[in-house]
Amino acid sequence: MKLNKFFLIFFYVTGVFLFTSQKAYSQISQFGGPNRNGVYPETGLMDSWPVEGPKLVKTFTGIGEGYGSPAITQNGIYIAGMIDSVGYVFHFDNNYQLKWKTEIGKEFTFKYVGARGTPTIEGNRLYYVASMGDAVCLNAATGEKIWQINILKKFNGDYIKWGYTESPLIYGEKIFFTPGGKGSNFVALNKLNGELIWASDIDSMFNSYCSPVIVNHNKKDLILLNTSYSILMIDPDDGKVIVKHPLTESSLNHALPPIYTDGKLFYSSGYGEGTTLFQIVEGKQELDTIYTNKEFDCKLSGLIVYDGTVFGVTDKRKIWAGVDIKTGETKFTSRDLKPGSLILADNKFYLFSDVGEVALAIPSKSGLNIVSKFIIPAENVKMAFAHPVIHNDILYIRHNNNLWLYKIK
Repeated sequence: MKLNKFFLIFFYVTGVFLFTSQKAYSQISQFGGPNRNGVYPETGLMDSWPVEGPKLVKTFTGIGEGYGSPAITQNGIYIAGMIDSVGYVFHFDNNYQLKWKTEIGKEFTFKYVGARGTPTIEGNRLYYVASMGDAVCLNAATGEKIWQINILKKFNGDYIKWGYTESPLIYGEKIFFTPGGKGSNFVALNKLNGELIWASDIDSMFNSYCSPVIVNHNKKDLILLNTSYSILMIDPDDGKVIVKHPLTESSLNHALPPIYTDGKLFYSSGYGEGTTLFQIVEGKQELDTIYTNKEFDCKLSGLIVYDGTVFGVTDKRKIWAGVDIKTGETKFTSRDLKPGSLILADNKFYLFSDVGEVALAIPSKSGLNIVSKFIIPAENVKMAFAHPVIHNDILYIRHNNNLWLYKIK
């Protein structure tokens, strides 16, 4: 399978959605925050920072190469990294001491080397899938393996060009993966023992670096994700495909799941594909187009809706931008910061550029007002793709082998 040479990975994982169902997400730590949408519940955070940046509380080094964000619980920090081609998950307690380090399997070593995903933690269990397909359930307290399978080998999936990239989604007793194998393109496993519950055969669709989310449509919870050739909405109970809308962008990279809003799906992808707002039509698997905006082609930054404007970074022009979610009109563009990723907390955006700039910005329909900015204490920073995390008034910034903790309250 031929993918664009410069595509990286991710997540989001990328972190971009509006959830209306919380039953599957209580007390779960995962990529994109409590609701997997890049929005964090912290309040009372500083409105500006000193020139040198907020207070640096702790620096971790030696966590291995990788682009994944940390997952944080009341018991401490969990993060994945690669050392000498082998992937590990590390756990540091609240005193910042290493409690355990568990080997997972091979990680990606071709280009953009390192671990990709963010662990998902529910109660005393941690779930992670490495870029070569090794999925594990660990005891979060001890690091011991509860179960492990290679989802690509078990379900006849292919290795994808930039490494399997998915932060596991939990719903009830199930955990979901996109191995892409014939007859098992998307699967639900029992989260307690790793056994197959159901598998969906979806015309040889494979993983497109996109992590699924749960949305509630017509009072029914559905899985929403992009695969190589389609936007999918799937019934989590039995794997039935409710929506299967074709995607034609030639790179087959669709890392950012659509935003669900009031029976509509806001979809954006890079490489010049742009944005489309779709209407979900009952009884029709394909979606109806409401509008398109070719200039807003977001690839890795994440998408966050604030006051009716969708914020993100365009791929082709490499600028920050916002569009009106109802009309598709471009509301602003900005080159005040290099491209990067963004999260939202306390009505403020926290931006992390690909070259190591961290910025605090106040959003509005007319743009992003950057009020403070500093640079992480590292040299020759590039490809800083890990998304920031906020937990208990601490801003977590990861670049490759390092993790910095900043006090922002």
